[in-house]
Amino acid sequence: MTRFGLASLLGGIASLVLGLSLDWLAFDLVGLGLLAVVVIGFATVTRPSNLVIAREIQPPRVPKGSPAIAFLTFANRGRRTIPVAVATQPFGAQRVRTVIPKLRGGERGTRAYRLPTRQRGIFDVDPIEVTRRDSFELFRRSRKHAEAELIWVYPRILGFKALPTGQTRHLEGPSSDTSPQGNITFHRLREYVPGDDLRLVHWRSSARAGRLLVKHNVDTSQPYTVVLFDKRPSLYTEESFEQAVDVAASVVVASAGNKAPVELRLSDGTLLGGPRIRDSTPLIDHLTGVVSDPDGSLQTQLLALRRTRGGTSLVVVTGEIDPEDLPYVAALRRRFDRLVVISIDPDSKVVPDFPRVRVIVAADADDACAAWNLAVPR
Repeated sequence: MTRFGLASLLGGIASLVLGLSLDWLAFDLVGLGLLAVVVIGFATVTRPSNLVIAREIQPPRVPKGSPAIAFLTFANRGRRTIPVAVATQPFGAQRVRTVIPKLRGGERGTRAYRLPTRQRGIFDVDPIEVTRRDSFELFRRSRKHAEAELIWVYPRILGFKALPTGQTRHLEGPSSDTSPQGNITFHRLREYVPGDDLRLVHWRSSARAGRLLVKHNVDTSQPYTVVLFDKRPSLYTEESFEQAVDVAASVVVASAGNKAPVELRLSDGTLLGGPRIRDSTPLIDHLTGVVSDPDGSLQTQLLALRRTRGGTSLVVVTGEIDPEDLPYVAALRRRFDRLVVISIDPDSKVVPDFPRVRVIVAADADDACAAWNLAVPR
């Protein structure tokens, strides 16, 4: 009930009581009229509604600033005409409104509206609220339609060029169980599993072992990139952190071209992807919801990489550069063919020069992309 509705109800009761106590017919009529209006308004909004609304959001994953559209399909399943209504879509701290036209019995219609995507994050798209009002604006009643959904507003993906695949350090490259399976380098013998090519069966070893053994070949030339994102808040402003997330996501997308495996590491120890994972979607999903965190250490993660098999490239994305971190990056030269550090620091004008490490210092993601495309993919 609105304030006006409450005032009408109280006024009607007061007029009716006053009229009865004073035996004044005019007050009785006014009171009865006000109470009748209140009853009619209440009956109007509490009557079951025949309005049905369905919603579909396309696409459910969208880069920051790109359009995400909500499509509404609505219908009147009754015989009575449904008057014009306003549908309200809660979205974070914002509310998007769209008008549903008058619908006669059995009529259908569609509407589309754009969801705000200026801010990165994973957002709940709550059910749509349709508010019914009576003709006198005495009562309001809201009803929810459609189910709650999630929408991923991805970081901005810039046009970072893909890194070269690099050169193998040995004639056939280092091989391991985590190397992508292929037909280039022999790694070891393993037991036959259904579906293996019978041409790879090693018959002499199979005869000695008493079971079928096949040659497990790997492709050591497969490019493999590790992206290490430093999310400690002391290195960023609020804006520069968002720019750094854009850079990290852009490097992941560029490195994952042609389904090349990518690993994402964060300074708090989070690890996603890897040499056997060729789908970068979970990595971008994680960066979509990432927030700054003081826990962890960049140097700890760089030390942990010394115990891995390495890869083609290591890209470190950070804020203000700590000069003490660069020797830890350079120490990974035997693990990676290419070492790159990208610093998002709007206040820095000096680019540190460190042997065997390519350092990019940029004011924002666009500057970082320009510097990367000019210097790194060579």
